Amino acid sequence: MFKKLFLLVIYSVISFQVFSQIVYSLGDEKAYISQLEQQTQQAQSDSMRAAAYFRLSLFYRRINDLQKANDAYQQGARLGQKYPFLKAASSYYQTISQFATTDIFTLEKNIRKADSLLQPFKNAEAYKLRGVLWHSYGIIQQIKGDEKGAMDAFVNKAVPYSQQSGDGIVLGKAYKGVGIIFMNLDQREKAASYLLQSVQSEEKAPSDNPLRQVELVETYITAGENYVYLKQYKAAKEVLNKAQSILKNYPTSNLYLIYYYAEGIYFDRLNQHQQAIDSFDKGITLAKNLSAVHALNRLFHAKYKALSNQKEYKKAVLVLNELIENPALLIQDKKLYYKEMYTTYAQLNDTRQAYQWAKQYITLSDSLYETKFQKDIVELETKYKNAENEKKIAVLQAAKEKSALESKNQRLLTGLLGASSLVLLSTALFALVLYRNSRKLSQQKELNYQQQLKETKQTQQIQLTQALMQGEEKERKRLATDLHDGLGGMLAGIKINLSRIASNDSHSGSELDKILNQLDVSTNELRRIARNMMPESLLQLGLESALRDMCDSMSTDKTQISFEAFDIDTKLPKETQVNIYRIVQELLTNAIKHANASEIIVQCSQNESIFFITLEDNGQGFDPVAKGQKSGIGLTNIQNRVEYLKGKLDISSTLSEGTTINIEFDVAY
Repeated sequence: MFKKLFLLVIYSVISFQVFSQIVYSLGDEKAYISQLEQQTQQAQSDSMRAAAYFRLSLFYRRINDLQKANDAYQQGARLGQKYPFLKAASSYYQTISQFATTDIFTLEKNIRKADSLLQPFKNAEAYKLRGVLWHSYGIIQQIKGDEKGAMDAFVNKAVPYSQQSGDGIVLGKAYKGVGIIFMNLDQREKAASYLLQSVQSEEKAPSDNPLRQVELVETYITAGENYVYLKQYKAAKEVLNKAQSILKNYPTSNLYLIYYYAEGIYFDRLNQHQQAIDSFDKGITLAKNLSAVHALNRLFHAKYKALSNQKEYKKAVLVLNELIENPALLIQDKKLYYKEMYTTYAQLNDTRQAYQWAKQYITLSDSLYETKFQKDIVELETKYKNAENEKKIAVLQAAKEKSALESKNQRLLTGLLGASSLVLLSTALFALVLYRNSRKLSQQKELNYQQQLKETKQTQQIQLTQALMQGEEKERKRLATDLHDGLGGMLAGIKINLSRIASNDSHSGSELDKILNQLDVSTNELRRIARNMMPESLLQLGLESALRDMCDSMSTDKTQISFEAFDIDTKLPKETQVNIYRIVQELLTNAIKHANASEIIVQCSQNESIFFITLEDNGQGFDPVAKGQKSGIGLTNIQNRVEYLKGKLDISSTLSEGTTINIEFDVAY
């Protein structure tokens, strides 16, 4: 029982930083924080800056700089507002930011809310965040004493989501959570199995993950402690050595709090009691310096056990005295320490002290029993009062029903007397209602007719737009073929003939070379026009490659174009791919011709059937709501295509600050 109690305490300390003053660390966060701070300034788009700010808020929290953590979160939430996934993810980071100040019942509600907002997204990052949320939810259930609820959260939520994310660190934490539950239940073999999976998952994580080493050390130490209780001392030594090989490079790490405990019980089980006491003393010194109360109590008690095993009872009493003086002790712990105090004095044959501590133990046990007894009496009294109240309610209910029956009979008599007069009134009312209903029916038919007429016009407009776009694409394709095969072939033939003449006539070679160069330029321009009319890359390589090729070809020394694509379905209908290509083409053409932008960022992404297009430029911008502001041909073409796709078009622009255009539509429509 005592062993389980301490495992629960230490688990609440080591498993999640929210519920303890201690955040286990190697002390190497500052370099990564500096890297993230640079990313927030150098990222090319608002989405990248938002993601960097969100990560930065977590690492500020790890070094306990809560003000900077909150500021970074606010910046990320502001920048990510216009991106659907980042907007949903901000709820996750907000929930994380509340952990140090919010009660666990509110946290439960907020975790479920954040999970529901992330549920529509099927990318790896969404699954990672959901895995962390449910791991946190499991920890909350453990603090509430609900081991079954914790196991359900770990096994059915945290582990599956973490597996789908492909993140070895998040998956390792989920496995570790399951393993420690089995440790608490004293099912050591099962615990060892899950802790081994945790180690394997974390060891496979990329070496540049900033949390890889700290999580690995924590898991090595936890697994080592479990192996000690299984009496598998060789395995325990192996994982503790792995932990030490990392920790030796970080001599000030607070992970030594749990390392010295695990090392101490390892030596104690091997009857190397003095080495065990040396390890516990190192941990006690560190715990006092860090004001780590729970870790300090655990180390003190382990030292007491080691001294008792050495039969050093006088020293053991001194350790217990220091432990009992801690004002933060739980009453159950105090009861256990009192019992150990009188048994230790008994070993010293100090019957007077043994008797005094036995009395205190009995008094404390009685007070615990008295508290429980009083609670039982209160519960019985409450049940009795509830039963009496139910009897009174039943009597009142019977009287109420009798009164209601008498009233009902009186109303029935009154109703019969008035029924005859109501018949005439009802006839008149019926005629009036019939007239009004017929009038409403006529009005409704007229409204239905107008609605059908409107829908018919909309359908005709869509069909006309579709026909125009299809005709336009066919004409583009025909012209592209004619230009490439016809005029292109003719130009190529002329070049061959001129080359032959140039080789035969040495005197006019320079003039012919100039003509040949002009022909090359004309041929390249012809090919560019043909490619824009119907790009071969779209037909051969697909939408993503065609868009990337277009962005590369339209980039110049004056205008740099960056393209980003996420989860684009390669099996989209060709007509839809062409529409998307033309929309992006018009957007880029407008930005280059009218915005005078030096940097343009194009993002295309897909979440299930919803397709997103975002273009950001740093050009001169415009006022989209200014009176007299007219839409150009390019913008009109974009609006027509978006309306045809039943999508949404949002333009955000400010003079001299650039323009952001967001488009979304359902490709399954």
